[in-house]
Amino acid sequence: MKDPEYLFAILATIVKKNGGLLRLTQEEIEAVSKNDIIGMYFEPETNSLVFKKVDPKDALSASAMIGSDKSDKIYDN
Repeated sequence: MKDPEYLFAILATIVKKNGGLLRLTQEEIEAVSKNDIIGMYFEPETNSLVFKKVDPKDALSASAMIGSDKSDKIYDN
């Protein structure tokens, strides 16, 4: 995620997927803290990049990001 062009491509995709407009209030942005964790993984079955909010206590558990029904599969982050 250190590549600004890749990060912009992800942001542009999210905005386009949302009908071309994504409004974030100042309060919503300020509500994000360093304790908020977003997991990212590639799902080969759907050829999709998946982002999911992760509970900090489960941050090291891949099954928490993927879901219990897929916990036996390995995903690259």
